Amino acid sequence: MFGTGCPDRADHDGQREVRSDVQGPELVAVGPEAARVVSALHHAAFSGRDPWDETACGQILALPGVEAWLVCVSDVPVGFIISRHVLDEGEVLSLGVHPQWQRQGLAHRLLSHLINRARQEAATLFLEVRLSNEAAFALYGRCGFQQIAVRRRYYDDGEDARLLRWSP
Repeated sequence: MFGTGCPDRADHDGQREVRSDVQGPELVAVGPEAARVVSALHHAAFSGRDPWDETACGQILALPGVEAWLVCVSDVPVGFIISRHVLDEGEVLSLGVHPQWQRQGLAHRLLSHLINRARQEAATLFLEVRLSNEAAFALYGRCGFQQIAVRRRYYDDGEDARLLRWSP
């Protein structure tokens, strides 16, 4: 089902005014062909925090074991999750929602989808999150992730990361 759904029919920067005729969120699996869409959303969600360019997104999305999902509202991509899976472990590589669509449960929807898939496969999930990103840390906690370590100076700017784990 790669390449179908909202990426081909949307304004690829994820910006949209909220309207009363908005259709519920739809999750769409994507591959390397969605690099431009994912990059645009990554730039919007992580402005000023080393967002991934289109080339990097394409390379990541083409790696073995990587899967990516867009969340689309009225056929407009507004968020994404990218994960990598090897045997019985998965890692959330990136999760983001366009700022105009944040705080509407879309990141939770993406993460819950990934967790349900991990639960079916009895896989453990890992991720890193900036120590300063309390909103993301709270979301991950609500979804059952627990902090297991801190990675010192993990990010390019020297900020520490919390290492989180979710187990089935």
